[in-house]
Amino acid sequence: MPDLLIAQRHSAHLDRVVEALRQVHESDGYPMVWPEDPVAWLTPERSIGAWVALADGAVVGHVMLVAADGVEQVDQLAETAGVSVAGLAAVSRLFVTPKARGSRIASTLLERVEDAPTRRGRRLVLDVVDDGGPAVRLYDRLGWRRVATGPAAWTAPDGTHPPTASYLCPR
Repeated sequence: MPDLLIAQRHSAHLDRVVEALRQVHESDGYPMVWPEDPVAWLTPERSIGAWVALADGAVVGHVMLVAADGVEQVDQLAETAGVSVAGLAAVSRLFVTPKARGSRIASTLLERVEDAPTRRGRRLVLDVVDDGGPAVRLYDRLGWRRVATGPAAWTAPDGTHPPTASYLCPR
């Protein structure tokens, strides 16, 4: 893997981020349903900040922080963290392109958001489909604390509510 640069995401990155997301979607089915407007999906109003991982100018990874009010089991996360929901920020839209995996890019992106000034003292949380896949193994390996599990509030394309796990950052 060429030298990796983690940079704050700007609008000039969005076309390349959408292409990276398309690769992830085609390979892994994330997101489960391709968004009608991928740029809007990557720039929600709840966004606090976003970063890209660049290798030779190519976007190979992405992460963002959003307001935590949409996270599964957010009340349990806030209670465990000892803060209000407003005292949380959620990791969202974390992905790494298939060809760039195995290079600690996801871990590096998570470290970046953990140190982000936009975090403003909030505790970091996230939720993930609890399928035992690579994302779950990553959070477990990095010491994120699983606080709650339960069915998603949203439905998958097959009409089910997938199992989710909600995590609290160890720092």
